[in-house]
Amino acid sequence: MPRPKKPVRTHEEYVFHVRAPSLSYSFRIEHNRQRREWRPFDESQTVQFATECIWPDRFKGREGQATLWPEPALVDHKLLDEDDVLRKWVGYIKATKGTFETSITLPPPVCWRLAQAMASGLVTSMLTNGLIETRGMNRVTYVSFHGAEFDPVDYVG
Repeated sequence: MPRPKKPVRTHEEYVFHVRAPSLSYSFRIEHNRQRREWRPFDESQTVQFATECIWPDRFKGREGQATLWPEPALVDHKLLDEDDVLRKWVGYIKATKGTFETSITLPPPVCWRLAQAMASGLVTSMLTNGLIETRGMNRVTYVSFHGAEFDPVDYVG
């Protein structure tokens, strides 16, 4: 009698403790001459913070780095192209032997409020859920941030 096959997982949830936010900002003249006509300057803003994985178990205790990328088009979905990947996912988690990074794209005002909340201790955990793309790559379709009233250890059991 053949062994029953394991059910194929398509989604995976990650649970993190978050801390130590840091803001980065840069402004420069656009060097790509093809873009310079319609966009003379290039501006970049991010929020970076440390993560400690609580779930899944195989990554429990592993520390990583996360980045929040502000995207103005997320304020009004009509600004996104029809084939824009942000219509399918809002970020990724890359978990390999040497890398454990999370990248999330959010509307700009939310990024700054979350950074302030993390710095003041009002936000202490982050949950994500997303599609398993390949081994070590998860495409985030859901993200939430929680404060001290949420116990992530109790949540995962």
